[in-house]
Amino acid sequence: MKKTISIVFLLFSTFVFSQSVTGEDELYADYKKADKELNLVYNKIIKKLNETDKKNLIESQRAWIKFRDLNCKFISQDPGDGGGPYENKMKLDCLIQSTIGRTKELKNWADN
Repeated sequence: MKKTISIVFLLFSTFVFSQSVTGEDELYADYKKADKELNLVYNKIIKKLNETDKKNLIESQRAWIKFRDLNCKFISQDPGDGGGPYENKMKLDCLIQSTIGRTKELKNWADN
């Protein structure tokens, strides 16, 4: 049992260390910040809408999230399907930039 716990701890430590060495921790933090701002703007807008507009925004947001996730997966995909830290960083950067762009789009819409 102790051996199993030690192995799990070692694997987890290696994973955490590899993320911090490659700079992925900072990107995860940036993505979390961008996503939080998007949710704040989205929730602020959704409260002001009538039922029809609310339904349309919810539907469009779901479609946008699906598009964003698939688009970033495609953009960061290694043609050799090797994967790794570089591809993960590309995907995170895409998620961050897309989320910031959507937040700006929603803010612009709300201002009009």
